[in-house]
Amino acid sequence: MSATATILDVYCVHAATGTDSTTNEAIAALAGTIPVGGSTLHDIAQSIPAAVAAIDASRNDPDDLYITTSTQGDVGQAIWPGNGSAGSVGSGQTQPLGVTVSVDGVQNLSLWDHDLSGDDLLGSIRIEETELGQGPIAKMASSPVEGSVYLVNYRVD
Repeated sequence: MSATATILDVYCVHAATGTDSTTNEAIAALAGTIPVGGSTLHDIAQSIPAAVAAIDASRNDPDDLYITTSTQGDVGQAIWPGNGSAGSVGSGQTQPLGVTVSVDGVQNLSLWDHDLSGDDLLGSIRIEETELGQGPIAKMASSPVEGSVYLVNYRVD
């Protein structure tokens, strides 16, 4: 008999960055086209991360979050919110879930950002049957590529 995990909620510590790799590459390519004037190319190149951070901070886009038990992004297979849709979650927000999943040994839980350029993995956690009866547990799901950090709160019964 397998255990059941109840995913209580997710807390978005930091939503994915508003700039994706295409935007970052476009900004980096500008360094070769900007007249240097009194600045060196090195000075301009060093300012690129600050430009990307400024774009990200000004946009402050929420994630179009959906959750799967798979390691493949597919909003049609989402256990939350379901119906082939995604929910909007921004930095500092908690999203109550109340979703249950079967745990037979180990169960993966993946958080995804649904967008036009393809779904981006925001982070994953492993729920283990050995956590049975330990009460609420919080694990961090993060992606250094996307810049996202979530806390996933659950219990295994």
